[in-house]
Amino acid sequence: MGTSAMAGTRTKTTMTAQERRISILDTTTQFVAQHGFWGLRLREIAVAEDMTEAGLLYHFGSKEGLLLALLDYRDKTDRAALYGELGVPMPEGGEAVSDTDPFPVGLRDLTMVTTKRNATQPEIVRLYCVLEGESLSRNHPAYEYFRNREQWVMREYTRAAANDHAADPEHIDLVEEWRLLIDRILA
Repeated sequence: MGTSAMAGTRTKTTMTAQERRISILDTTTQFVAQHGFWGLRLREIAVAEDMTEAGLLYHFGSKEGLLLALLDYRDKTDRAALYGELGVPMPEGGEAVSDTDPFPVGLRDLTMVTTKRNATQPEIVRLYCVLEGESLSRNHPAYEYFRNREQWVMREYTRAAANDHAADPEHIDLVEEWRLLIDRILA
C-alpha cells in the first residue's frame, strides 16, 4: 500500500518499479476521490510518495497519463475481486469480457457481489462518481474512457441479465418497480 501524507504515515522502503506504480496509484486514488482530476496536484502526490514530481512523471508521463493508468488499475483490480468472489476465471489481461466470450454469471449474482464490494470501498465509489461527472466534458482526459467503460459495463450487465432470463428492460415499468421496492424498504 502506498504511503500517504493524507493518512499521516510515511515509511521509506525500496520498491520495485511495479510496486512503486501501485503505491502511487493508491495514493492518487485518495487525492482524486477528494479533489477530482481538475483539483489534483502532482506535487501533493509526489510529497505523499516521498518523491519528486519528475520521479512521478517518470512512471506515468503526464497528469493525464496518471489518471488513465489509475482508472485502468482500478477497473482491473475491481474486476479481479468481483470475478474471484463469483468464482469464475478472469478474462485474459484483466480486460472486460469481449462480445464473443460467454458471460459467466447472471445479473442477480453480478449485482450482489458488485454491491457488496462497493459497500467496502466508499472512496473508490466516490472516485468514480467524481470522475464520471467531470468527464462529461469533452475536454476531460477521461471522456473517451468513460464512454467506453459505459459500453462494456452495459454489455456485461445485459449479458448477465440474459443469463437470468430477465425481462427486456424496455418492457419494465420502472415507476411500478420502484414503488414496489420503496414499499418493501419502508414497510
